[in-house]
Amino acid sequence: MFGLKHAMNGLIELIKNERNARFHLVSTLVVIYVGWKVGFEVSEWLWISLAVAGVWVAELLNSSLERITDLVSPQQSELAKKAKDYAAGAVLVMAIWAIIVFLLVAMPRILLNLML
Repeated sequence: MFGLKHAMNGLIELIKNERNARFHLVSTLVVIYVGWKVGFEVSEWLWISLAVAGVWVAELLNSSLERITDLVSPQQSELAKKAKDYAAGAVLVMAIWAIIVFLLVAMPRILLNLML
């Protein structure tokens, strides 16, 4: 239980301190709402949850790497900048993949609901 407390604290701190994490939180809630509204199947929820979790993991790792980089290299450094940019790029790749998954899963159902 001790580790769970630290993990939950990390998520809460991330959401409090990182604008992008708040955007991911809102996006996650919108995706859950849309999925519930259009009636995703279990297999579709599996893909959606994997994509959403991937974005959150990438954001957590990115923010961790940023903090560690700031700790070991408080001065301006091209190498530190590259490390941060690479980690941010990983979040971008995951976010794009999550959007693609959402569109592939949700759009057919949304279009079908619009036609009814």
